[in-house]
Amino acid sequence: MRLLPGGVPPIEASVLFTLLEEDDDVQPVAQVRPSRSRGLQAIAGPHPACPAVAVVLMPEERARSLAANPQVVVEIDQPLSYTPTPAVGLGTTAVIDPLLAVTLEEPEQLTLRVTGRDGESVPGAHVWAMGTGGPVHGVTGLDGKTTLTLVTDTPETLQALYTRPVAGYWPTRTVRPFPTGQGEVVVVVEVQALSDTFDEFPTRAFTGWGTQAMRLHQIPPTYRGHGIRIALLDSGVNTVHPDLNDTVRHGHDFTGAGKGTWGVDLTGHGTRCAGIIAAADNRTGITGIAAEAELHALRLFPGGHLSDLIEALDYCITHDIDIAQVSLAYTAPSQLIAWKAADARAAGITLVAPAGDTAGPVTHLAMLPEVLAVGAIAHTGSYPTSSPLAVVQPPWPGPYPAPFTPTGPGVDLAAPGAAVITTSFGDGYTPADGTAIAASHVTGLSALLLAHHEHLRAEAVPRTAARADSLYTLLRTACRPLLGADPRVGAGIADAPTALGITASWQQDYRIEQNYAAAHQRR
Repeated sequence: MRLLPGGVPPIEASVLFTLLEEDDDVQPVAQVRPSRSRGLQAIAGPHPACPAVAVVLMPEERARSLAANPQVVVEIDQPLSYTPTPAVGLGTTAVIDPLLAVTLEEPEQLTLRVTGRDGESVPGAHVWAMGTGGPVHGVTGLDGKTTLTLVTDTPETLQALYTRPVAGYWPTRTVRPFPTGQGEVVVVVEVQALSDTFDEFPTRAFTGWGTQAMRLHQIPPTYRGHGIRIALLDSGVNTVHPDLNDTVRHGHDFTGAGKGTWGVDLTGHGTRCAGIIAAADNRTGITGIAAEAELHALRLFPGGHLSDLIEALDYCITHDIDIAQVSLAYTAPSQLIAWKAADARAAGITLVAPAGDTAGPVTHLAMLPEVLAVGAIAHTGSYPTSSPLAVVQPPWPGPYPAPFTPTGPGVDLAAPGAAVITTSFGDGYTPADGTAIAASHVTGLSALLLAHHEHLRAEAVPRTAARADSLYTLLRTACRPLLGADPRVGAGIADAPTALGITASWQQDYRIEQNYAAAHQRR
């Protein structure tokens, strides 16, 4: 038996859990007992950093009493979520003044119809009306229509409409004035199809601006990440998509929704990330950066909590995952997650996380030292002039920090994270924004390094913390800086040829990026 300082014997987890089960004030929910991989056992010894965890319901007074014992860590089992995009990310610089947000006695309604340029209705499109009282949200039906109830605004006081179809079209910002009159007045919002921008898409294979920015097009086509295991801790993956049904064959749902539900994505977030990482090279649509990697879909949203994240990271350890992208965040710091991240690092797992779509501080768990925090860049000319991104783009051409990316400190590096074409619901494609999109680019590049870099190949290098640290350092030192020191992008833009030891000209590549924007973007 190990003794703590002062000769105090440690509390055994099994004894503590039994006492909790016998406590009338405590309702046990679950237990998370850490498993061990061979690599972690060899490096960390018999005692992992993260102990066994009991998930219970108890009164706050009882929790405070239990937390007074220095041998016990008591934390709220926080819900996992995506960081919200601030108002500027919706394409408006309006300041919402609560003093002006007066509730109307008779709320007015605004009916919208979303169509393509051919007049065809666009169902399932999300619409936000931005006014003095905050955004009002609606989703279009099969007829392309949605009716918004304006509790604090009238059509005259609205400042903009933000429309985001789920697939096939660009998001659009529409500014006032909006038509008014007697009876139902329908505002028609026209969105631009991706096929209007990129010829023959998606039947013809497409190379996005993110590939150009990271110079992924300048590495050998045989670099596909074969043999590398990636875990995507997100909302699941739409495995019926033709670009994903053969590349995502493993997963687990940690929300308790049911067996096999990791292959269903209710939000589309995990599917968008998965396409960037590992979409199949089938000569249509898009191709993932690491198209031959083995991708595990670990579903944690909606409904997941910190205890589920601990269990998912344990899955990564026991299944010899090489890279784990954690797309979710939580509100307050967690010692248990910090310990579990340390265990993952000891097992040789590279942890990648979006820095957060906050336009402010870096989120948890991205700020942990074991995690590579990724910020997002955008690129002028990679989206239509009607895009919300066009409202806040800089006057100079080329890459720039996306408006929603964190201001730092804590961002390690940046990658493409705005107007990136990727997989969506059904068999569709969509432009995607967010630091999770940027993190997916870094996850894909990390897989290429582990599979093909001379000093990092998974079959030749032991799964240890040293391997994870070497990959982390190599990615940061292989970045291309933006003009000036900007904490929003950390070390700069992840650069694939430099990381892989392939020399090429950045100046030449910059001209390629500009030519790409001119040739493929019709405004």
